[in-house]
Amino acid sequence: PSMEEHVKENDNKTIFLSYNWHDEEIADKIDKHLSSFSNITVKRDIRDIGTWKSIREFMKSIRNQSYAVLIVSDYYLKSKNCMFEVTEIMKEQAYKDRIFPAVVEHGIYDPLIRAKYIKHWQEECNKLEAAIKGLDLANVTELTADLKYYKSIASSMGEFLSIVADKNNPDIQEVEIQIEKAILKN
Repeated sequence: PSMEEHVKENDNKTIFLSYNWHDEEIADKIDKHLSSFSNITVKRDIRDIGTWKSIREFMKSIRNQSYAVLIVSDYYLKSKNCMFEVTEIMKEQAYKDRIFPAVVEHGIYDPLIRAKYIKHWQEECNKLEAAIKGLDLANVTELTADLKYYKSIASSMGEFLSIVADKNNPDIQEVEIQIEKAILKN
């Protein structure tokens, strides 16, 4: 293979598409566009979680991909699965450079709206905590793990929203083109 072909071969990028199913149309558009490049592989739940395989394991794989595209909508910010993916990617040291937020919910630029999302997760924690209180300790191991995970979302929410709000995010109408440019220039 020529030098140029060799470079292309080793320059494969994987992108984890993190979205809420309510935003499937936008996800499809981004997926279709980025998948059209031979050196880009888009990892997506509808293709990459085998029947009866662990959804949680798939979500954790966000950390192993080159980049993550996050379709940030109201549904996304209130979804425990989407926010689990966010807390996973935030465990990576240079995660800020590896995420491409596709912002649908423009309220996140307003600190009052960001506070509402943090409050939402605090309330989810309180509800689950209250539900666990009436149960026998021996029966709540898994629920306690869920609570820990809700608390992790609540405590990460402020940082996540402020990082996304600080980025010069492209218009959602052309976000896939901007993602393509950012990925292929690296």
